[in-house]
Amino acid sequence: MLLSFPHMHPELNPGRSLPGLRYFDPGMTPDPAEDAYRPDGLPLDPKNAASLIHDCVTFGEQFKDPGEMAYFGALTPDDFYDGTPSSIQAQLTQRFVQTQGSKDEREMSEARSKAQFILLLAWFFEEKILEVRGLEQGVKDSWKSMDTTIGLDDEDRMEERTLSLGNAQSHTGGMSDGQEVPLPWERIIEALPLFIPEDTVLVCSAPHILAAWDDREVAFTPADHGLGLPEGARIATMPAWRFAGRRKPPESLPAAVGQLNVAIIS
Repeated sequence: MLLSFPHMHPELNPGRSLPGLRYFDPGMTPDPAEDAYRPDGLPLDPKNAASLIHDCVTFGEQFKDPGEMAYFGALTPDDFYDGTPSSIQAQLTQRFVQTQGSKDEREMSEARSKAQFILLLAWFFEEKILEVRGLEQGVKDSWKSMDTTIGLDDEDRMEERTLSLGNAQSHTGGMSDGQEVPLPWERIIEALPLFIPEDTVLVCSAPHILAAWDDREVAFTPADHGLGLPEGARIATMPAWRFAGRRKPPESLPAAVGQLNVAIIS
């Protein structure tokens, strides 16, 4: 299986479309999209997943000053959540902790739940990026329609004052002018091994990620033509934590020790 990385929505994929390319679906919606891959047996069902993400967003919205959130982030979970039964910790505990089974089974259940949580956050973040893009395009379309209504032609639009005004009025503070909001791709790649088949090939064409791997001297070799990748694609197989740029495997993230096949397309 060829799986898009890091994007989970086709609209955000900067690379070319490949036959059979799938997009990871962490289980936020009732039903997966046609080109999505949703693994069986996800720890959180769509209802609980949506509830958890809503709680996280609500928690973040209470901080008007980012410094306040940084302060709370410096505290231990027990310090911060003590005495607040309706907190996010209570939500996490309810969903992440399995009380039955062996110690290994409980630890794996918790690891899978936390990995899904990371992927859910990334998927939700992409949804917001698409929402901002839609709003921004709507504003631009509205101004273009107004130009037509008041009789501005192409020559008028080339005038500096008109062009400057249009740029200022159409910009909503989002991803205008080719800007892109980076995803937390290092955390995404460490969460994926618990949910994808061993023969899955992650396909990446994001320039900033390719540049990061080049700086870290990740060794890619020419990909086998039988994988269905385009000419010039290169591939590497190693533990997820190596792709994430860590110096050693993290003890707290068992998913990160899983092997991944990653193909890059220039």
